[in-house]
Amino acid sequence: MIKANTKAGRILTASALALILTVSAPAAALGSPVDDVRSLLESQYVDPVDPWVLSASSVEEMLKRLDDPHTVFFTQKEYQNFLNSMDLSFSGIGVYIELEPRGLEIVGIIPGSPAEEAKLKTGDIIAQVGGQSLAGLSQDAATTLIKGPEGTTIDIVVLRGEERLSLKVARRAVEVPTVSGEMLNEDIGYVAIESFGETTEELFEQVIKELDKQGADAWVMDLRNNPGGYLDSALSLAGYFIGEQTALQTKDRSQKFEPYQAEKQEFIIAEPVIFLTNENSASASEILTAVVKDYQKAVVVGTNTYGKGSVQSLWQLTDGDVLKITVAKFYSPYGKEINGVGISPDVEILENDPLEMAVLMLAGSIQGNDDGQEVADLVQFTAGGKDWNISLEEARNPEYWSAYRELIQNNSFPGGFSWRHNSDWAAISQSEQDALWPLFYPGYHGMKELKDLAVDKTFTVRFTAPIDFKSVTENSFELIESESGKRMPVTFEQVDERSVKVIPQGLLEPEKTYWLLTHQGIAAKDGSILKEGALTVGTTGAGH
Repeated sequence: MIKANTKAGRILTASALALILTVSAPAAALGSPVDDVRSLLESQYVDPVDPWVLSASSVEEMLKRLDDPHTVFFTQKEYQNFLNSMDLSFSGIGVYIELEPRGLEIVGIIPGSPAEEAKLKTGDIIAQVGGQSLAGLSQDAATTLIKGPEGTTIDIVVLRGEERLSLKVARRAVEVPTVSGEMLNEDIGYVAIESFGETTEELFEQVIKELDKQGADAWVMDLRNNPGGYLDSALSLAGYFIGEQTALQTKDRSQKFEPYQAEKQEFIIAEPVIFLTNENSASASEILTAVVKDYQKAVVVGTNTYGKGSVQSLWQLTDGDVLKITVAKFYSPYGKEINGVGISPDVEILENDPLEMAVLMLAGSIQGNDDGQEVADLVQFTAGGKDWNISLEEARNPEYWSAYRELIQNNSFPGGFSWRHNSDWAAISQSEQDALWPLFYPGYHGMKELKDLAVDKTFTVRFTAPIDFKSVTENSFELIESESGKRMPVTFEQVDERSVKVIPQGLLEPEKTYWLLTHQGIAAKDGSILKEGALTVGTTGAGH
């Protein structure tokens, strides 16, 4: 089973979207920060700068006229905070939090943090900080009250179930690893890359090697909500997938493409890989995603990335302040546009957790490619230049049902879908894909659809010949709500020698679609066995 994924929505610190090329030497001493910034914009900015922009009398006004959210002036303190954000280092109490109406819900606690020492728990609601209610505040405003100078303390009010607790918690420096990992389903290595910081390559190698020792035969690389970081870090990680090949191309104000190679690594990951992305996967995240997509080293699952295809360089000014300035635009290894476009997934999963889809794809493909193991009922499709198998035994599990349903309904693939039962493969038609149920139960015989069912409906299943009622068991029939995969408990009773009544144990939900399945294995009195299952689609009315 999949462990709950809480990466989406975790709040650590406000990390700026960035792809940092280098930290450059101080600008030539021109007399003031305004002169420094004006000179850098004239000589280094990715596009020619309008004289109207350069004529501004202050740095603030100059950058406002430039209207580039990624070209930013930092004071020395702001610059250090920016660097800390890329390395996920900050001063606070050490919690992962999500905004909720009463304040901030704790969804995770960093080991060894002040929050752990104060015995805060997952599920606690931080309702007040320093006497100020967090209800109704924005996410940024609420988290700003929690973060603060190292060595200070904050008084918080915590809601824990029916309890209301007043606690004093220290603030101190907290460093969160930019890479973490764990094993899923015993053979899938899950790697979360939170940011591309200075230590990301080292941590990535450590995590990969550790999970490999634990038996990882496939990989999930989670780049959701990763805002970017250092270019060198992205190039280093790219080397684990493509070796020393071209990892990206940039184009500066000269309008000439300049290729950048991935860094050679000790090994290249050869097992199946899935990348997870969303609308907050940006900058360096998009470089690495573009690398594996162009070279077909991984399939991308999730949603379209942010589309931040520009490179910034950091320039220290004569007074010690820093200008982060856009110096180039970057493109995929094959020259595909990223800025303002993003990278589209090979498998789009919008409504469900794409991690569930990734585990289904990898688990089914590992099993389906094992020559020593026969896996019945596989569905196959091609994405990212590779064939992927889904085990229907797993897909029918309510935990994965909704994600698999979205795969079928919202995606089309070259060659469509096919399915394997034992050793035989058969194509699934577009009409079968539209009907949906044949991709959950291929090989079943579709019966006449039932409409406007009463919520207290019972079903009568009639056979073509007298049946041996002793062969009918609790596993012979299933009643499934088709959207969620939830099973409705049923009982059954014999009506006559050819008919069985199937009785739901409870009311059906109004305006829902149900699938009634009659499974193989029921025997006729002449000894013949039902070898083909049957499926009836039924839709309930509005109810009363």
